[in-house]
Amino acid sequence: MIKRCVRLKLKTYCLVLFYSAAVSAQDKLAEVNIAKSNEYPSHAPLIGAYYYPWYGVNGNPTADDWRNVLRQKLVPSQVPRIGLYRSDSPKVIAEHVKQSRHAGLSFWAVSWWGPDTPTDQIFREAILKHPDADQLRYVVLYESTGRLGEFDKPHYDKLLEDFAYLEQHYFDDPSYLRINDRPVVLIYLSRVYFRDQGLAELAELRERFPEVYLVGDDVFGPRYRAEWAKNFDAVTAYDVYGQSTALEKASQAAITTLADNYINARRKANSVGTAFIPAIAPGYNDRATRDGHTGTARYMIDEPQQEEGSLFRAMIHDVALPNLDKSCGRLMMVTSFNEWYEDTQIEATAGMEPPTAIDSSPSNQHFTEGDRYFDYADLYLRILREETLE
Repeated sequence: MIKRCVRLKLKTYCLVLFYSAAVSAQDKLAEVNIAKSNEYPSHAPLIGAYYYPWYGVNGNPTADDWRNVLRQKLVPSQVPRIGLYRSDSPKVIAEHVKQSRHAGLSFWAVSWWGPDTPTDQIFREAILKHPDADQLRYVVLYESTGRLGEFDKPHYDKLLEDFAYLEQHYFDDPSYLRINDRPVVLIYLSRVYFRDQGLAELAELRERFPEVYLVGDDVFGPRYRAEWAKNFDAVTAYDVYGQSTALEKASQAAITTLADNYINARRKANSVGTAFIPAIAPGYNDRATRDGHTGTARYMIDEPQQEEGSLFRAMIHDVALPNLDKSCGRLMMVTSFNEWYEDTQIEATAGMEPPTAIDSSPSNQHFTEGDRYFDYADLYLRILREETLE
């Protein structure tokens, strides 16, 4: 994951899910303080999306932050519905909340790079204080790569201080996501920083902040182990692409592989009392930002119609919904709401341009690799709503 540093008039309810103490841990319904409106049926999952508040706020012209976005390399280019935006704009936040509610999202996992960084300032001052903030819930996505250093030489000296800061500035906010009255923090790439290393530091963190509901970005591949899951209250997977479409392209085989990985991970996690949160993504292409990865079409290449969004529909129906876990409130994650650098976003585009496989590279297809890219408007918001709420 690359890192660079209207309003809905809906009555809001606090969803409380009661459970019996007589059933096993994995049969319990967690209590989650999700903002729910009466348009959300009771059977709907609670859906979060990774959210990035880093655009146009690092002292450079806003256009600079969008230059290495795949959709800006297309011919013709495709832009967000609200244009190339700054993340601290109240109008942008209002529109993103509106889109999120339309899609049935319940919360954002907001990228957080440390105290007093632009992401911290925008999260605290622009998002949580926005007049529409109470329409959603919010959780910190702790960006380990920015706080803990290199994979092979990590340093953990900031970890406890960071969580003390989060406790002081975030956890008591009424819009902060809580499970069983415990504030949730999601640690990015826990499978790198807290598996074969960092275990003593993780244990100290759990002892110092026992009230935190800690979610590890821990699941990747077919051989997940219970011993890894026991370090967390819940485990999930940020990287959907790397364990599915990177291997099998946008195909039914990729869907089956991802579903099998999640079935195993959920079973192993539940065996040690840890919850499981399935994650899905609409596609992936980071070739405008870095070299080395093959992009993923956003349509099933082994289906004759090849409809835009068919990959996302299949992931929801065949991967996420069958693996919802009551013990964490039937949560699921979407990678992502607006990670445009990796083209995993479901945020609405302007919807004005025709489909294209042409890009601005000398070969005209270096970035697209011949896949068609649709100026999809609100398609992914509608798909998420249709497959989970209707």
